[in-house]
Amino acid sequence: MEENQENWLPHLINAVPTTGYGKKLSMYTIALEGWRRGLKLKFYTIDNPENKLKIRYSLSSDEREHHFESSKGDKTTEEAYEICDNKFLTKEYLEKAGVPVAKGKRFPEASTNDEIIDYALSLGFPLVLKPINANGGKGVFSNIHTEEAFKDALEHVREDLGYPDVIVEKFVPGNEYRFIVVEDEVVGVLNRVPANIVGNGKDTIRQLIRNKNNERKRNPHLKSRMIKVDKAVTDLLKSYGYTMKTVPGEGEVLPLRLTSNLSTGGDSVDLTDVISPELNRIAIEGTKAIPGLSVSGMDIIVNEEDGSGVIIEANTRPGLGGHLFPVQGKPRDLPKKIVDYYFPETKDYERSALYFDFNSVLDPLKNRTATTVNVAPLPYGHTYSKKYIVSGKVQKIGYKVWIKRQAMQRRMHGFAEDLDDGVISIVIASTDKQAVDDFKQVCLEGNNKAKVENVEVEEYDLPVQIGFHINQKVTVEDVRELEKEKEQIEKERDYFQKKYGQIQNSTIWKSTSPVRKVLDVIKGK
Repeated sequence: MEENQENWLPHLINAVPTTGYGKKLSMYTIALEGWRRGLKLKFYTIDNPENKLKIRYSLSSDEREHHFESSKGDKTTEEAYEICDNKFLTKEYLEKAGVPVAKGKRFPEASTNDEIIDYALSLGFPLVLKPINANGGKGVFSNIHTEEAFKDALEHVREDLGYPDVIVEKFVPGNEYRFIVVEDEVVGVLNRVPANIVGNGKDTIRQLIRNKNNERKRNPHLKSRMIKVDKAVTDLLKSYGYTMKTVPGEGEVLPLRLTSNLSTGGDSVDLTDVISPELNRIAIEGTKAIPGLSVSGMDIIVNEEDGSGVIIEANTRPGLGGHLFPVQGKPRDLPKKIVDYYFPETKDYERSALYFDFNSVLDPLKNRTATTVNVAPLPYGHTYSKKYIVSGKVQKIGYKVWIKRQAMQRRMHGFAEDLDDGVISIVIASTDKQAVDDFKQVCLEGNNKAKVENVEVEEYDLPVQIGFHINQKVTVEDVRELEKEKEQIEKERDYFQKKYGQIQNSTIWKSTSPVRKVLDVIKGK
């Protein structure tokens, strides 16, 4: 089903199922990119002590296979992961390589709070306090200005959150940017802006937040990252002299939070084309400074006044969602860059317009009815597509089910759906151009209850899911057609089972058994 998807990469329009939204975006889009290039794709689960569901995937050619966890491939070593997982180790490696980092010191579990406070006072405010190995910004306190605030944060991190091993750093003013580096190239730069709304002179703050959240629901990366109205939001509004009922003026930008986390409603803004060569150099050198790190997400605080930057964190699994679907700016095709790096020989392979059903792949893994799912290989060759608009007596008479049967018999892909004006839209795709062109005649023919008056032909250049699907509600007539189709398939199954039994019991089949065994050995079965 087609939707209005502005600012999407064309090859992803309609091709990202809701199953692939949020945290699974990196996994799905890299897997899809490799599969569309003709690589073999496999999803599988791994054993772990907590018995949690952990899904991994692999891409392979005839020569080699690479395994991935989200956006992290197997060219990133375990050593690189361990270094990046420990913020102090990261800092040490960066400093040794001459890469700019914030001044600071690590305090292990054995350190007392008094020792840490003494060092903090000698370093001078403002300060940053963060755990050595927490993820997602958990336990990170930034821009601490007073001794009392530092003591409160320290107690909270070490005792309440249970992170006794901490780092104290000098706070570096500026904006935090995420740089994605693939080998020797910066392929994406993102700035995360705190949750905000823009007034229109008519709607209240409450309504503007609701409108903004509706927009976020349409973004695959932000669908589950809504702006939540909590005490932090209402307190900030109060400091402006506003309430949820206030109507901001036309064009008035109103920040709702001081932190830029996307999970609490922040916006992602692409800055790849305007970032300075010096900052790109810092990100690339920071990646090279960590042994075994080939694809990274470098978080850099940038001083907007002088353009300088310091690395505050290195990530081995950089999320791609914000770069693929930024709120502002140009989307970046990072899955292509990653597959180019792992399979450079496929760079010039024509990307197919087809995509696979991610739901049917994940379901048996989630239900634990399978530990491995191999995705069916991509049909070889260029995919041709067309849309047929069929008018006449065609709705609610089983016409769509009949069309589906015709398409599947011809091994074609696409979908059919009712439109509001009584017509049916049919998208058909195949590597056989003539078959796509000839399908117009199939649409004109119709089932025995249809009265087709006209079939208009339109070009179609959007992605198409493998198989043929019926969108929207299925009518009673459609159900009857499906039951007939099921009955026909069962008859065919019974016929072939009977024929197979006759062959197995035949004298020729039994007498040739030794020959078949030898052939199986030759084939390696």
